[in-house]
Amino acid sequence: MERIKRVVGVAFIKDGKLLIVQSVRSSKNKIWTLVGGGVEVGETEVEAAIREVKEEIHNGFEIKEEDLVPVMCFKECAASDFNLNIIMTMFICKKSLDDVYVSSDFEILKYHWYKIGDKKYKLSSAIRDHFLPFAISEGLIY
Repeated sequence: MERIKRVVGVAFIKDGKLLIVQSVRSSKNKIWTLVGGGVEVGETEVEAAIREVKEEIHNGFEIKEEDLVPVMCFKECAASDFNLNIIMTMFICKKSLDDVYVSSDFEILKYHWYKIGDKKYKLSSAIRDHFLPFAISEGLIY
């Protein structure tokens, strides 16, 4: 029986760079992902995105539904568990992180503003194969 989980990813873009994170879970495979995570029972994808941003950016930073722009949905293998398939909904967050200090905690170990050509970061396939081509074609990442 196929294992499937609904997840969300939230892209923060600043000056042509994409915020990527490495969680405790994704660090096992040395993979960088977007802010995001699983959709809980009874939650919509938008509600999950809002909750995940609050949990992973923390420091009092919160977003609302109107801050999110849905950009794509796809199915693939999970970055943190190759025996799990995910249905991922990706959003771009319009709310800026300019005045927000992001710091590691028990869940997110590292944050990085990724620019095209950064070779030392192993991006999740969700970013590499789905989001980046879209963001580059739209002139969001350069």
